[in-house]
Amino acid sequence: MATCPKCLGPLSEGHHCRPIWIKRLRRQVIASILGGVFGSFVQILLEPRNLPVLGFVIGGLLFFGLSEAMRE
Repeated sequence: MATCPKCLGPLSEGHHCRPIWIKRLRRQVIASILGGVFGSFVQILLEPRNLPVLGFVIGGLLFFGLSEAMRE
């Protein structure tokens, strides 16, 4: 089966490419949430008496930056 040169999906008769910004947004949101959860766990392990908000923000920003750096 042929593939679409734009989205690399299967090229059928009724093929419509999904907008690329939706894929990027989904990938960035997932990376930020995973990074935030990871940062929260690390902060809880290091300082259990503090709230993990700062770890969530720092981890989310770090993983967001990594996802942008590894973008195609």
